Amino acid sequence: MSLSMAVPYTFSLNNINDLPTFWVSALSVLLIPAALLFCLQALSNEPAIKGVSGPLIGRFLFGLDTKLGFLSGRSAYKFQSLHHNYGNMVRFAPGQLSTNTIKSLRNIYGAGLGKSNTFLKTNFYRGISRRNLFTATDPYYHATVRKLFSPSLSPGCMAAHEGVIKGCISRFHDLIKLRMQSKKALTLNDLYYSLSVDMVSEVLLGKSLGCIERGRPFFWTEQLPRIFYWATIRDQFQGSGVPTLIKWMLRQILRKGIRQRSEEARMQLIREQLKATHTRQDIMVEVMERAESSKLPEDEIAENFSAIMLAGFHTTSHAICATIWLVLSHPHVHANLTEELRTAFTTTDDISLEVLAKLPWMNSVITEALRIYPPVPLGGPRTSPGAYVDGIYVPAGMEICTSLYALHHNSEYFNEPSQFRPERWINPASTDKKEAVQPFLIGSRSCIAKYFAQQMLLLSLASFFVEFDGNYVGRVKDWTRDSRCYAFWELPDLKVALRERTALA
Repeated sequence: MSLSMAVPYTFSLNNINDLPTFWVSALSVLLIPAALLFCLQALSNEPAIKGVSGPLIGRFLFGLDTKLGFLSGRSAYKFQSLHHNYGNMVRFAPGQLSTNTIKSLRNIYGAGLGKSNTFLKTNFYRGISRRNLFTATDPYYHATVRKLFSPSLSPGCMAAHEGVIKGCISRFHDLIKLRMQSKKALTLNDLYYSLSVDMVSEVLLGKSLGCIERGRPFFWTEQLPRIFYWATIRDQFQGSGVPTLIKWMLRQILRKGIRQRSEEARMQLIREQLKATHTRQDIMVEVMERAESSKLPEDEIAENFSAIMLAGFHTTSHAICATIWLVLSHPHVHANLTEELRTAFTTTDDISLEVLAKLPWMNSVITEALRIYPPVPLGGPRTSPGAYVDGIYVPAGMEICTSLYALHHNSEYFNEPSQFRPERWINPASTDKKEAVQPFLIGSRSCIAKYFAQQMLLLSLASFFVEFDGNYVGRVKDWTRDSRCYAFWELPDLKVALRERTALA
């Protein structure tokens, strides 16, 4: 068969001069399927929600624009744009809603166990991993695990691990100084990831993984963004064939079973530590002393250690890197912060959490960085039980979430929401709604390790700005516009020309 026979008459090269016929035919190929999809959605039984609108492409073309946002790494910005254009509650796809208000956050995530208005986790979480503290849809199982782990992650108990964290930071700074001898500028992303891995594993399991000494993390420690990204794509494109196609493509490129091998390596470490002799009262020791009363099998306890550990690696290192970039990119903030820290501490050995808790600039810088870059920018999806969210009734079965990035950048709550302004947390005349910043969520499903994360951020960042001066020399000049966001942030290279502080006041 010749090419001309295979092409419909109206598209054939012989007919190209008949432009009206050509364009009508070309448009019909695009418009007829689109019209059919539009009609299918218009005739769907999905309930109407008074006062809630959204883009036509989202409502009638299966949320195609937000799906492309997830694929292209623009998801956080996409949801912020949707709320800017359509209001505080947006229908971005059939059966799916997004919100960006304080009240909606409380309504969705703040309901207590067993209440009739509890918004349960959706099936999205089942695609992430086996059942654990983060993925469990059963609130009673979640409460059981949280009761087992939360006492060891409370502020009082976490204070006992300050020396361990400071020891990791000291070894990390030794590595930085060694590399500064041969390089004018260092890219800090992987280095801070290595620090996060060792801090989390040593406090949680009682064993350092030696990533600081290696200067790079192990492959299995870096899988969380990939796991969440794949779960998001599978959830967003369920039933379309796209996940199957991507999975097939990945299998042609990547070594088979990379996720399985990563999980096996992680679980092997945890099982070894469960049977090992511990030399200090780390969190694993404390949890296992209470384990019998929880009636949870050891395999499930190990799975929850794995989940807490993996979540801490990525979010902590990215929050540290984002904060360093923000401070170095704002000279007045850098000057105020270093003056405060270097007045309070002569050397990094003097740094303590007790003093750090009282330093206004240090704490406001971290809070503002978490506002600009919430480590998990998109709140987890929940299923409505049939309840009111910020005064709007959301029918049962609808999926709804709060976009934390859109909430943190809501102009109703913050003056100049896109600007890094730590002074907004210090100035008593500020009218910003501070309760709108909730990077760790709220309620029973809030981050169980938030005090641990805050401790690591305070000690790591204070030590960096006490001991080093530096200039950001990375290629990407504005991270707030050019960072990629899939399920988590993919930050640009934090390349810094570092100088060791020579004169300690």
